[in-house]
Amino acid sequence: MGGSFPKLSYKNLQTIKHALQQYLKREGITENDKKSEQALLAKIKDEIELMRERYRF
Repeated sequence: MGGSFPKLSYKNLQTIKHALQQYLKREGITENDKKSEQALLAKIKDEIELMRERYRF
């Protein structure tokens, strides 16, 4: 997945991750929305992990 978010910093990705985690808790979420948002969250988490490894955070 590396390189999917080249213009976003580690801090930006962490902010997006936390926002998505909260957004997934909203009332009235559909199964389709939940699945697609969880998939996006997984991609963001993967990118964060790659950055941690690359920059040794």
